Amino acid sequence: MAGRFAMQFQSNPRLSRALVCHQRWLLTQASFALYADYALDGSGTGLTATSLSDWVAAAGIASRNTAHHFVENLRAYHFIHVDAASPRRPVRYDIGDQSLAAMHMWFGANLAVLDYVDGGNRSERHRVKPDLLFRVQPEFARRCIADTVWREPSERIGLLQWTECGALVMDHFLELAVRAPLKDGFYDLGVLSVPAMAERFLMSRTHLQRTLKKAEEKGCMARSGPRRGSRTLLSAQFFQEYCAWLAVKSAVLDEVFESVVALENTGVCSHAQERIKTPA
Repeated sequence: MAGRFAMQFQSNPRLSRALVCHQRWLLTQASFALYADYALDGSGTGLTATSLSDWVAAAGIASRNTAHHFVENLRAYHFIHVDAASPRRPVRYDIGDQSLAAMHMWFGANLAVLDYVDGGNRSERHRVKPDLLFRVQPEFARRCIADTVWREPSERIGLLQWTECGALVMDHFLELAVRAPLKDGFYDLGVLSVPAMAERFLMSRTHLQRTLKKAEEKGCMARSGPRRGSRTLLSAQFFQEYCAWLAVKSAVLDEVFESVVALENTGVCSHAQERIKTPA
């Protein structure tokens, strides 16, 4: 999964940055949930700056000003645009095709992880019925935002998760760790270049160095060998802690997906499709 997210980031770094900092991840999921509710069957307010700021401020995710600034950035980069049918106030937003494609890619990648674990066929179901994204994601977002463990990761996990693009660095470490030798409680990730990582993930080199130093101080990682050419060691305990935190999100997705599919099989789900865009 880490490799797939890295590929997604490289294909559209500016858009992918919305999902690689925990606060932005939460804001993005909340934004799409508001949009999807209205796109599916006209329920709710849809995505407006006010509806988003009300939600995230109440949940303690971000201030109202931060939420409004987030919406303005999405609009400035044409990731969202004013819904032609929207009243003048409050302005309701529709999402652009590249934003929708990115959400489908994110959804499919996370379903593929669940399929890998239990041999299921969720990602294939999504491929055949893309509207599952609209049926699953809003409830998924609400449960994740309501879950304190997921919404507020531990201090050690938050070191990178709250850092812009820090999640990509952690995904890179995990990708290396699954193939790395384990010795004395640490995975040997080899010689890693901080400047190269900073450039690859569009991060400040100085900030990344400071963050990794804090991670060392908290026991998340260590260094082996002389300063130049030192090897990066990832704590196996921290690796398990991080994976357990990721499992919270996966468990919510699994539960909501199966619940939606069960309702769909009984014919309970709405079949109002005219509002839903599907990826090209």
